[in-house]
Amino acid sequence: MALTEPRWQSVAFRRRLLLALLVLGQTAAGVWLLTQNVSAVNSGWPAAALIGVFAILFTWIGLGFWTAVFGFVMLRRGGDPLSLSRRFAATSVSLPIGERVALVMPICHEPVQRTLGNLNAVCQDLDHRGLLANFDVYVLSDSQEPETWLEEQAACADIDARLGGGRLFYRRRRVNLKYKSGNIADFLRRWGARYRYMVVLDADSLLSAEAIQRLLGLMEQRPQAGIIQTAPRLARADTRFARLQQFANRCYGRIHSAGLAAIQLGDANYWGHNAIIRVAPFMEHCGLRQLRGWGLFRGPVLSHDYLESALMGRAGYEVWLEPSISGSFEESPPTLKDDLIRDRRWCRGNLQHLAPLLTLSKLKFCHRVALITGILSYLASPLWLVFLGLSAYLSIASASSGAPLTELINASPASWSLTESGLVGLTISLLLGPRILALIDQGLAGRSQGFGGRWRLMTNTALETLVSILLAPIRMIVHSGHVAGALLNRNLQWRGQNRTGAVGFAEALQHFVWPALACTGLLALIHWYTPDLTPWALPVTLPLLMAPVLMLWLAGPANPQWMTVPETESPTPVISSALSVQPQGKRLPTLSWFEQAVLSPHYRGWRHRRPPVKNGCKQTVLSRLVDQCAEQGPGALAPDEISLLCEHPDALASLHVRAWHAKPGSPWGSVLARLDDSFVTTAVRNLHGHQS
Repeated sequence: MALTEPRWQSVAFRRRLLLALLVLGQTAAGVWLLTQNVSAVNSGWPAAALIGVFAILFTWIGLGFWTAVFGFVMLRRGGDPLSLSRRFAATSVSLPIGERVALVMPICHEPVQRTLGNLNAVCQDLDHRGLLANFDVYVLSDSQEPETWLEEQAACADIDARLGGGRLFYRRRRVNLKYKSGNIADFLRRWGARYRYMVVLDADSLLSAEAIQRLLGLMEQRPQAGIIQTAPRLARADTRFARLQQFANRCYGRIHSAGLAAIQLGDANYWGHNAIIRVAPFMEHCGLRQLRGWGLFRGPVLSHDYLESALMGRAGYEVWLEPSISGSFEESPPTLKDDLIRDRRWCRGNLQHLAPLLTLSKLKFCHRVALITGILSYLASPLWLVFLGLSAYLSIASASSGAPLTELINASPASWSLTESGLVGLTISLLLGPRILALIDQGLAGRSQGFGGRWRLMTNTALETLVSILLAPIRMIVHSGHVAGALLNRNLQWRGQNRTGAVGFAEALQHFVWPALACTGLLALIHWYTPDLTPWALPVTLPLLMAPVLMLWLAGPANPQWMTVPETESPTPVISSALSVQPQGKRLPTLSWFEQAVLSPHYRGWRHRRPPVKNGCKQTVLSRLVDQCAEQGPGALAPDEISLLCEHPDALASLHVRAWHAKPGSPWGSVLARLDDSFVTTAVRNLHGHQS
């Protein structure tokens, strides 16, 4: 029986109140223990500032710990009885005749074959379950480089042909306003009125047909729901770094997502992908305006998803996180460098949330807290840096005053007082507690075998924890730099992410040379003035000195047995399909995509029909570009000129005729010679394959 509206809201209030009491109580205990370890010599504003920063950081890590505890308890109960997945049975949904669902993938300069290979796997899975007829698939490109978007278009043509034609639609924006949110908004303005629901994928998303069908069923059975979000698992991890992230996500993410869903209930967050959206209220209430402040707080919003869920909630619609829906996957950045580059964009976007947090009215309290935690996820790094600096200052000040050196915690554990031992024990419990609970949960649920057995699960957890400890100071320094760069409003380019790894030693060294030099000087200074403080400085400084080597090692290819997770032991069908079948786009190996677009009439004909140019000025420009390219070859045009030509079939057709009539030895004659070589090579390969 469906529960009435006040029921889940009242339960959510009690759960959140309990969470607040637990977090604040633990923080009060930690602050009290810390104050007992700050001597009278260290009184004054530095000590007060130290305690204030500690309180914020202790609250932050406590929030993660108690969320994991909530998730552990819910999983032991067999799941949250208030979740949509428990309240509504999995029933097959038949949409009204003629009604279809939009499956949308925004992309921007992504690795084409890998990204659209994922989309192809999703479409094939829908086709195998007989669901594809209910979906229109859209690839929404913001790519500007001609070689990239021409390859995207060719790969989309290949996927569409495999699906029988008329299933997939490719659109490229020529003006990239408001990044990904602007791309989605542009799609909705043009075609949103056709659809009741929209399933949003990211460039690295994989979503099984079963998961999509379940999301659609929950939406149909819960009219109050505006967004239903899955909890994606990491997949297709090829490097050691990505495999570590995948293991952590698969092993610990289960209790964290269950706890988050239990606390938020119908006031959950939207993560921007692997979710289903009710289109009409999204279009009406979730449009994002440009920020009108100064510096960082001016211009388009980078991190749109949290704000969109907050606006959906403000409009009276529910946002649900359903971690029990399986078959939802995404990819991890393959290297530490790529992960930190992505964090730079996320950092800026999360800090921008301070403006709507202060200016938007009627936001639900839970969504305001989510915006605050998103901001703190990056402010925690400079706060930790300030905490370490204040700790060092107080210790050095004690030594300089002639008093005995007073540290927050004595160097020798044997000499720890009761309060020092209590503070250390409480901190370690908060940091390692979620990992321990996750191990217990996996064991009680009988899932250890999917991780290679109980002993391998525990060994890999210990190794992942060690690497996380080494990476923590590196992230602290880099994230602090990201925060400073955002506050200084430094320019940020929106580019596609690297998905395949590969980092050279020189590149790794260059990325961390200045932090490493700074740490060397700091360590020498600390050892010169206060040698007793050196052991406490080593855990922070040594990882930064090791950062280039650590980055290089983590970027290496992972052994199949490295950090085993269930998906590596037995991949799901949608993952297997993504690994085995790639859209080729029928490219000849000796030609660029632009050269092939000019020479191949079949390629030019796919979804590229536009009315003839009537603007005389534009016609003059196109004629000049055709003449220039025909006489001087494909290298004579700039990327934006190539894009302009390829967007106008009549101009491209004119260039096509002139290129095929080029004389031997001319620029296009050389291209035709390469084309002949390509045909010969292909024929020889086919002959050898036939003979074998």
